[in-house]
Amino acid sequence: MPDWTDQSPVATFDLHGQSVSEAATNAERFLRAQAKARPGAVVRLITGRGRAGGGAPIRTRIRGLLGVLKDSGRVVRDYTLEHTDGSYLVRLYG
Repeated sequence: MPDWTDQSPVATFDLHGQSVSEAATNAERFLRAQAKARPGAVVRLITGRGRAGGGAPIRTRIRGLLGVLKDSGRVVRDYTLEHTDGSYLVRLYG
């Protein structure tokens, strides 16, 4: 049985250019809408890797959001930071 991370994402949401607060709100909205429209699908959230020496506040906030949504058992089944460190693959419930 293939690993879910081998699946191509059915949708991608790029959070570049948003504030940390906007990114968290919009990412949650995107994930909830995708979970409803495409149960069980894999989607990608592009957070960026952060600025040189400046950390990655959006990536950090999104990781926290994904953890909360996974723990809720309703929206996110699993997630992983991709090899580029600038995006997450997310498996939705369904």
